Amino acid sequence: MIGGNSEGVETCWLASGPKRQYPSEGGTWEYGFWNAKVRSYYTVKRCHGSTVKLDSKISRSVNTASGKKSIAELWAIQSNSKDRYFYRVCR
Repeated sequence: MIGGNSEGVETCWLASGPKRQYPSEGGTWEYGFWNAKVRSYYTVKRCHGSTVKLDSKISRSVNTASGKKSIAELWAIQSNSKDRYFYRVCR
């Protein structure tokens, strides 16, 4: 499953964060831009992962064990770059 919509969560400027959501799949998803990085973190009690995209760069976590935080991060500065944030659960 992917967080946000089929294209992730999109913003005009980097999404100031952290923002928190509580997906229907369970757990807590944190995403956004803070402390010079765009980040997507997800913690849930099942296999899961997270991804962040900044323009053409992508950081994707490994499939993460139940109860552990998946971490996807890229260095960034505030700009009008295109940032997108995702979470997933394993099938």
